[in-house]
Amino acid sequence: MEQNRSMGMSDRAAGAIPYTPVERVLGWLLYSSVFISCCAFSLTVETYLLARLPVSLPMAVFAFLATLFTYNLSSVQSVLRHPRQASDRHSAVFSQRNKRLLAVLGTVSIAAAAVVYIGFGLQMNIWLMLHLALISIGYTVPIVYKAKTVRPLRSVPLLKVFLIAYVWAVVTALFPLMHAGMAVWEPEALQLFLRRFLFILALALLFDIRDYTYDRTTNTLTIPGWIGVRNTRLLSLGLLFLYMLVLLGTEQGVVLWALLSSAAAAAVVVSLSSENKPRIYYALLVDGAMLLHAGMVYLAMV
Repeated sequence: MEQNRSMGMSDRAAGAIPYTPVERVLGWLLYSSVFISCCAFSLTVETYLLARLPVSLPMAVFAFLATLFTYNLSSVQSVLRHPRQASDRHSAVFSQRNKRLLAVLGTVSIAAAAVVYIGFGLQMNIWLMLHLALISIGYTVPIVYKAKTVRPLRSVPLLKVFLIAYVWAVVTALFPLMHAGMAVWEPEALQLFLRRFLFILALALLFDIRDYTYDRTTNTLTIPGWIGVRNTRLLSLGLLFLYMLVLLGTEQGVVLWALLSSAAAAAVVVSLSSENKPRIYYALLVDGAMLLHAGMVYLAMV
């Protein structure tokens, strides 16, 4: 949901203990953001299923590619700003060890997204897409104005989790509905947007917990820095509970039970989260909660 900074232990990065082939594949799936892009693909398909609309695979692929670009945008802009700077092969941070490859991946993904959008005639509100692009770019890339650098949106106190939830809810809920011809102000569209926003926001808070120590060293005020880690977990659980209440009023039958079950699984992940958990916990289980969410809906409706 938010780009992970570290691949693993620094002694492995330094070459003391080599990675196994399985660890290399898993690392690339998780930390190149391919895995989380698959989550965006799955949630987009889920939206079509929940709205009882024909699934548009091009729209789901577009969501995958747009997410892949966004999560590798920091590598793209780093290479563009410092083209001669070599990747640090001994860094403990995955993105630093593979900066150029991630930049290539991000560039290819945005080009492919443009091809899919134009080639399949995806129809979405251009102004909605533009403001999401500005948020996504401004989230990572600092803006230089009159020789002064304006810090990226992710550094604005308390803001980043709400931006993450908003962008994910628009891309995976509103975009597919708009592509299917539904207006964003229709009750069903607003309900699906609200549900997706609450679910993603509950999960996004966990990444603030993950980065609690780092954000304190950079003087970035986040929700855990404001109300504490324990209260942030409670807030996340409260959002999941509110999400379940909304579900009870908008869904029924086997789909309702599938969504409630996936929310309960997410609550377990929230309850076990802490700033001391390894990063793979967040990269695999927290992001994986989105994949489980979509998978449960698919199993309930096939």
